[in-house]
Amino acid sequence: MAECKCGCTSSCASNDAPAKVYACAGASNAGKISMDLAIALHREGRYQMSCATGVGADICGFTEAAKTEGKLNLLIDGCPVGCLKTMFDNKGITNYDHIVLTEMGITKSGDFSYEQGLIDDLMVQLTTQGL
Repeated sequence: MAECKCGCTSSCASNDAPAKVYACAGASNAGKISMDLAIALHREGRYQMSCATGVGADICGFTEAAKTEGKLNLLIDGCPVGCLKTMFDNKGITNYDHIVLTEMGITKSGDFSYEQGLIDDLMVQLTTQGL
C-alpha cells in the first residue's frame, strides 16, 4: 500500500452512515448521474461517500475500509461494463450491493446531461429496493 500523503481523514466527506457508497467515474451522463446519486445518498445520511479511486490505488486505507466486516458497500456503476464491481471483485472485496444505472432506465450518452428530478426518482427506486 502506498504511503498516505493526503488529508483524507479530515478533508473528505464524512457522516455517520453505516455503509459506504462508491460512484462510477465514467465519461458519460451515466457516470455523472452515478456521482450525483452517490452525493445525494451521502447528503441524506443513507451512505457515507468514499473514494473508489483510493480503493483502486490502495492508498490511505481505502481498500481496508471497504473490506470492513458487517458493512455493505453500495457500488453504483453507470453501465454494464461494471468497472466498480470488477475493481472490488479484483481486490477481493465482496461485501457490497451493486446497481447499474442503465438497468434502472438510464440511457447512456456522452453529453453529461440528464433531466431534472432524475436523482430524486432514483433515490425512491433505491428506497424501494431496500438500499
